[in-house]
Amino acid sequence: MMTQLASSEKMASIGQMAAGVAHEINTPLGVILGYSQLLKDDFPSNTEVGESLRVIERQTRACQKIVTDLLNFSRQSESSREDTSLNEMLSEVIAVTEHSLSMDHITIHQNLDPNLDTVTADTEKLRQVFINFINNAHHAMEDMASGELCISTRNSADSREIIATIQDTGHGITKTIRQNIFDPFFTTKPVGKGTGLGLSVSYGIIEELEGKIDVESPVTDPETGDTVSGTAFHIILPVVPKKQHGITTGTCASGKVR
Repeated sequence: MMTQLASSEKMASIGQMAAGVAHEINTPLGVILGYSQLLKDDFPSNTEVGESLRVIERQTRACQKIVTDLLNFSRQSESSREDTSLNEMLSEVIAVTEHSLSMDHITIHQNLDPNLDTVTADTEKLRQVFINFINNAHHAMEDMASGELCISTRNSADSREIIATIQDTGHGITKTIRQNIFDPFFTTKPVGKGTGLGLSVSYGIIEELEGKIDVESPVTDPETGDTVSGTAFHIILPVVPKKQHGITTGTCASGKVR
């Protein structure tokens, strides 16, 4: 309990610091971006100055992305919750991300339970969570010749929770790293590729919804018991309580990737 309390206080302090830093940096970044865009109109893109201005603009936008991540991490605003169809939301996320995945020869497999129960959530925040997990899976496989991404949903055996799984066939996560992946600013990506805040933000959103995230790497095939390479994130959320009694729900297949 003392460890959890210390961790909570640490997270709160980091959040306050992040919000302050982000707000202070955002204004000069906006000025830099604005002036670089104005100057681009005065210099052809095929000149040395034009190319330099494009670099300034690109790097400034990268900094703004970091600031946005900081603000998302530190934001403590109330969620606007509503009954949400997780399958529908996931289908929208897949439609947005599948092109970039296919560019790296990554195949998407969907196994969404048609009888999936409903959750109460801030849909936009939940969408952000799954985009973060899919982007991480993409990064785990982008240096491979090909890869597979399995996205599945199912009801729990007692129908009190739903379980959404994002599973990749990447290199996996070592036990040492697995202990730190939800820590703010922790990342194994090269400089400029990630801020280390995506999973921290996702963890906070799921915790706010009284859910949890289980990480499995390597992955155990539920049917054969074999161990396969890659990582699976299991996002577990409580369902909306049913008003009628005597309703039974089905379960879906494992949604595994071999």
